[in-house]
Amino acid sequence: MYKNTKRLRTNPDWIPNGEDGGRLPNYKSTTKVNHVCDAILKALREKKTCNIQNIITAHVCKVPPALEDGLRLVAELMQEDESLAETAVEHICFLADVNRLYENALGLYDLDLTLLVAQQSQKDPREYLPFVQGLHQMEDLRRRFTIDDHLGRRAKCLAHLKELQAFDETQGYTVKHNLYQDALKIYRYEADKLRVLTNLYAEFLESNSQFRDAGLAYESLGNFPKATACYRAAGATCWQECLFAAQQQDPPLSPEALSELASALADALWEAKDYVAAAHIHEVYLSSLEQAIKCLCKAYHFADALRLVSRRSRPDLLSTAVDQGITDALASSTDFLADCKAQLAAQVPRILELRQRAREDPLAFYEGERTGGADLPDDVSIAASSRLSTSASLFTRYTGKGTQSVGTVGTGVSRATSKNRKREEKKRARGRKGTVYEEEYLVNSVRRLVDRVEGTKQEVERLVVALWRRGMGERARNLEWLMEEVVEGCKKAVGDVFPVEEKKLERLGDGGEEVRLMGGDLVLQEALEGRASGAWSEPPVVTDFKKLALLG
Repeated sequence: MYKNTKRLRTNPDWIPNGEDGGRLPNYKSTTKVNHVCDAILKALREKKTCNIQNIITAHVCKVPPALEDGLRLVAELMQEDESLAETAVEHICFLADVNRLYENALGLYDLDLTLLVAQQSQKDPREYLPFVQGLHQMEDLRRRFTIDDHLGRRAKCLAHLKELQAFDETQGYTVKHNLYQDALKIYRYEADKLRVLTNLYAEFLESNSQFRDAGLAYESLGNFPKATACYRAAGATCWQECLFAAQQQDPPLSPEALSELASALADALWEAKDYVAAAHIHEVYLSSLEQAIKCLCKAYHFADALRLVSRRSRPDLLSTAVDQGITDALASSTDFLADCKAQLAAQVPRILELRQRAREDPLAFYEGERTGGADLPDDVSIAASSRLSTSASLFTRYTGKGTQSVGTVGTGVSRATSKNRKREEKKRARGRKGTVYEEEYLVNSVRRLVDRVEGTKQEVERLVVALWRRGMGERARNLEWLMEEVVEGCKKAVGDVFPVEEKKLERLGDGGEEVRLMGGDLVLQEALEGRASGAWSEPPVVTDFKKLALLG
């Protein structure tokens, strides 16, 4: 609605983040800065005494600032020339944040340097002196651990605890700060301690509902009862691991308990529509051949069901379980294809009707009825060059008098707000009747239907073969005819709903400048641009249905 004339003040060393509006260092610029600083440091290396401030400045000016290098230089000067060290620490404290320098000096484990930096700051001695005095009284490794713990360097703390051989403290520290992976990495070659830490990690994973990983951890420890419980809690996806762990328990599970577990897993797999896995459990673990055949027929794996009947020498199941499964699948497929035919017959003509309405009255089609009966500006053009592109003034109706005053808002028209945008999003989700939103909803519905038909072709092909093998040739023929009708209907719908040629949406205002839209206008623009860029116009693929030659 308004032209953005604000110029962003940019630093050539920084570039936009692109996510939250922040700024990130430009890699090329920072590399150049560091190269210059390194060249200065190399040139002044032999003239340290008279160029100490320049050297400190070069360290601090790097991106990111090399504060530790500057502090190491100060530490060296403390051993060589105390007055020069005073000058250096005053300069580095002037250039950088003293609190950061204090933490970096602590991180170097140099207490004298830390005190020197603290003295140059405005810190109250009562803030740091007791802490530093306490560090002086510790042995080296304990001092390093305390410093790193104070600075939040947890992984280093674990390494110090290992050197201190304080494994009990390591366990508590690992649990307190959630350092399981770091601890496992440090103790990977110490089997006994690794088992203890792995068990702690497994308990942590289990308490946080990460059951699959917890089960893997318990299994690696040989704790198969806990592994079984975790795999079972993880759901149907871990049914194989669960049954393996259950059969590894010592003492072994009773047949009743194993059967109960297998039955629960089979039910979970059925709910998850993994019928083949459920059939395997029924066949192998529950010895329920009829349920296995039911699951295989539900998955349209009729050939496997027939093979299973033959392998188990149960011909009596052919006329009961197998034929019943085939009949149920036939009913389900027939209902699905009939629904597809009805949906195509209802939605495709409606889409064509809406597009005809878009050519006749594009303003009502792309906007819907204006609430409150507000009058439209006289200068709004409704002549459309295509069903996707209306006059640019349709998107600049809030500008009042066209190009006379870009910042003027027309009478009776409220500013576009986020509330307006949310309202338009809701209308779009509902597919508001008689508008572009209804067309978008119907087009997406047709696309989903075509995709579903494509996804069921192999199942129908397997069902046709199964019907023929069980002597139901006429039913197989009728199913083929119905499937062929639906496929032809999908091909015709794709040709009508998804035309090949699409024109790109115009986005220029009356004066030729690019228009920035807000609220409902922006939602509408996104819908139209999505269609023009291919989100709608790219047609779904419809392949031919492979008929059974024996049916003629």
